[in-house]
Amino acid sequence: MDRFQLGIEIALSVLLLVTIFYSLYLGRALSVLRRDRGQLDALIASLQSSSAQAQSGIDHLRQTTELVGRALGKTVESGKSLKRDLAMLCERSETLAQQLESLLPAGRVATAGMKAASSVQERSEEASFRSALRLKPDEVRTMKPSGSKSAAERELLRALRQKQG
Repeated sequence: MDRFQLGIEIALSVLLLVTIFYSLYLGRALSVLRRDRGQLDALIASLQSSSAQAQSGIDHLRQTTELVGRALGKTVESGKSLKRDLAMLCERSETLAQQLESLLPAGRVATAGMKAASSVQERSEEASFRSALRLKPDEVRTMKPSGSKSAAERELLRALRQKQG
């Protein structure tokens, strides 16, 4: 039995040596973990603060989205009311245009006589404009608008005076 005991003791001592080396390895690994635990805690704290900031950003974005959505809804509603108003105005203008078209043939006959009379008057006005354009600057300044001249003639004379003076 001596040999058997010796074999068992050798086996136990080998196992004991293996266990000692393994415990040293585990001790070093645990010391590394303990050393890195502070960094891990700092990393976890940083991750928590980042997630809190992200959550507050999401809440702020949600509130902003709601505000913009309400404003957009109001704009859409006002656009719809403007669309209805424009449609109503278009309908009215179409009916007025149809009424004017129905009155147009009768109006052409009545305005034919007025055109002949107005062409004679336009020729006389055109002659007075031409004579006003041929005046010297001093003459234009001293001209006084007469009561028989139309508003367009007076306006033209006023513009000529301003340009020359």
